[in-house]
Amino acid sequence: MVAFSRVFRSTLLAAVLSSALAPSMAQAGEPATTPETMGAVDLLSIARAGSSLPANDGSSILYRVTQADWEKNHTVSELWRVDTASGKARRMLGEGGSGAAWSPDGKTIAFVDRRAGDKVSQIYLLPVDGGEARRLTTLGTAPADLVWSGDGKSIWFLASLPDDKDLAKRKKMRDDMFAFEAPGMRRALWKVDMASGKAGKVITGDFEVRGFDLSADGRVVLYRRATSRLLDDQSASELWVHGEGAEDRRLTDNDFQEMSSRLSPDGRTALFLANARDGHYGTFNANLFVIDIASGKIRELADGPPWAVEEALWSADGRTIYFTAQEGVRTGLYAVPAGGGRWRKLAGGDSVISAIALSRDGRMLTYTERSALQPEEVVRLDPRHPRPVRVTHLNDGIAGRFRLPRQEAIRWTAADGQALEGLVTYPLDYVAGRAYPLIVQSHGGPRSADQFNVFAYGRFQPLLAARGVMVLSVNYRGGTGYGDAFLQGMNAGYFRHADKDVLSGVDELVRRGMADPERLGMMGWSAGGHMTARLETVTDRFKAAVVGAGAVDWPSMYLGSDTRWQRKEWFVTPPYGTTARRDLYQDYSPLASVDKVKTPTLILAGAEDERVPSAQAVMYYRALSALGVESELYLAPREPHNFRELRHRLFQINVQMDWFSRHVLDAAYEAEKAPSASGRTNDPLEESGSVESD
Repeated sequence: MVAFSRVFRSTLLAAVLSSALAPSMAQAGEPATTPETMGAVDLLSIARAGSSLPANDGSSILYRVTQADWEKNHTVSELWRVDTASGKARRMLGEGGSGAAWSPDGKTIAFVDRRAGDKVSQIYLLPVDGGEARRLTTLGTAPADLVWSGDGKSIWFLASLPDDKDLAKRKKMRDDMFAFEAPGMRRALWKVDMASGKAGKVITGDFEVRGFDLSADGRVVLYRRATSRLLDDQSASELWVHGEGAEDRRLTDNDFQEMSSRLSPDGRTALFLANARDGHYGTFNANLFVIDIASGKIRELADGPPWAVEEALWSADGRTIYFTAQEGVRTGLYAVPAGGGRWRKLAGGDSVISAIALSRDGRMLTYTERSALQPEEVVRLDPRHPRPVRVTHLNDGIAGRFRLPRQEAIRWTAADGQALEGLVTYPLDYVAGRAYPLIVQSHGGPRSADQFNVFAYGRFQPLLAARGVMVLSVNYRGGTGYGDAFLQGMNAGYFRHADKDVLSGVDELVRRGMADPERLGMMGWSAGGHMTARLETVTDRFKAAVVGAGAVDWPSMYLGSDTRWQRKEWFVTPPYGTTARRDLYQDYSPLASVDKVKTPTLILAGAEDERVPSAQAVMYYRALSALGVESELYLAPREPHNFRELRHRLFQINVQMDWFSRHVLDAAYEAEKAPSASGRTNDPLEESGSVESD
């Protein structure tokens, strides 16, 4: 057990929200402070920007700021608005409230919140120029995904249908035994009249409305319906069209999920993303498609590059589509003609761009960007003349306050000739030619990739770097952003290549003289946990391992998880029945080879995890313990697949740092304690009155 003896040292200075106010935290004439090493609480307390939304004319931008509230033991999200011309920022909403939608005239913001007297969350309206928010709705179930109509007369949203009287009575009496995974409440499409506040259902039935988009004139609604909200029913969802005076029409009929669908400005076509090729689902990187609303004809755009498309939206005139594409360790912003043709890059580098949004006039595109040098910030550009401009400045001085590790991409070739890429995070004070202790961190997914970032709390790379540790992240076969053949590297054999890819990265750093082969550790969460458990069954070269939310027995994992979608491709068949490929399930289950494990193993999981049920962690711990392998297990109370409570996250960092310190570094580690005096990180600008607040 980690001894929590270290007193909280310092918290990260929080949201500096205007470029005019925050070029530096030092006052004129004051000497610069000496950067310190970053601690666990510092890392967990970093303020981050996201979810930006420009006004229709681009005159101002809404965005979210998320930071730690140690008193409440969770992160809080606040809504801010920045004036584009002056750069002056103002907090619009404190903690509470979600979603945000601009009125067409830019004078009002709609959001969702649960306030005093509300039985469930309601839609509220907030004047942009000041004043109190007023409640618009009196709904029986909570709304989400607000879209303001182009004429400003209504707001469209998704909400579940309320229980009927008999069902509500049963639940009140706790007469609540229902069939497992029964459909339950159906989510419908609603709209509320702005003048009267009266809300009514627009699209409802014996199905689940999973998402929708509204044409500029409000006459056409594109929506996606599924049989239920279960994850495995999403691949069978289809696009439908709803129009005034006509019956709803099914637009697609296929075996793949149309993700992130959006109507063109004229309502005649729509775009969507899908893992499909030649009209069928498959193990393909997500690509961009356009469908004609009248005929249902589908065209694939931007075909050819090895990237994975992540988001897409239309230009204001409908002639261009802007999209983000993951290219290995990077994600860039691109544009492609809607009719097909050459794509062009608008922004990106050694960074990750996400959460794109466009003003209605089409002149301002905003997004979130992070890198190994900077946590998430909001950036804007004019897509016609792309010159990125930073909007938020929450962490401009972070490199002056902390000694941050250097991170760079590396490439090498596996033994079978496959080109591989990964990220190396260097120890502080790195000296070329010296071999360092190495921790291997494997990414989750597995259909994802490691990308530039040293500020993820689950990786705690600044803490490792401060203790002289090098970190390696390998983008192994089965991940995205390297082409379809690379992505298919797990089909019919989860560990056909992936574990060998990771070990080849270790060999490469040892060969280069960068990593000490006698001081190796490994860790990962989710699919990274699967990987770590697998590696310790095939090699004993690592001195310590941390298996986070990892699967160790694939048959029980397959049937116990809340999703089976995509997993059949790895094992060809389900694990049950006379035709099951039990050899694949057996060969790639760490539990089946657990008697080969010699590595001291720390196991972590959320007690309420449905994605990788905590039974996987318990089985592995009991097997290792019975075999005499040094092991510890911690199940975080109340936590799902990824921890949400700050003190659980802090423990997660502390216990892993202690594990690696003892087993890899042969050194002691003093665990940090959570802040006790003040719950929130301090904002010196706000305290001095330099930033407006409500």
